[in-house]
Amino acid sequence: MRIISGQFKNRNIKMPASRDVRPTSQKVRKAIFDVLSGAIEGKKVLDLFSGSGALGFEALSRKAGQITFIEKNPISLKTINENIALLNVREKCTVIARDVLDSLDMLTRKKAGYDIVFADPPYIGGLAKKCLLKISSCDILLAPAIVVIEHYKKDELPTISNNLKLWQLKNYGDTLVSFYTHS
Repeated sequence: MRIISGQFKNRNIKMPASRDVRPTSQKVRKAIFDVLSGAIEGKKVLDLFSGSGALGFEALSRKAGQITFIEKNPISLKTINENIALLNVREKCTVIARDVLDSLDMLTRKKAGYDIVFADPPYIGGLAKKCLLKISSCDILLAPAIVVIEHYKKDELPTISNNLKLWQLKNYGDTLVSFYTHS
């Protein structure tokens, strides 16, 4: 997989050798970052269900200030750490090896705050909606935060969830990308 733009443009990153990981396509990543355009620089970013870390590394390439990756799959965790070393960005990265929904509670207790949250959950069990509801009920968003959730086209997400309001919705085949803003 290749970084699309920014400081690491055209650099390859590793992908997990696992059938459980569904990587975000280059087309979808480009669309996400086109929508976010200049909103990344210097921001604190949370990458949930990180997989390879592609969304977080794309944000780092575009001068995000700090990235926190949350992933529980051991193969994906190994890949994220290899990619951190490959790009030499250890000082800007935190990796949390645990369940995403449990981690959001932990981050709330630690009073962590994020400007941008990426969530790319598996397309099963309504996890995208559960994740959105959990994010919107936790106190981890720094206003005016942006939450980007990649999900299956049949998963209907609410237009409003607590303090989050749907801002844009993009369709890419079986994949939808919902952009929420902190209100």
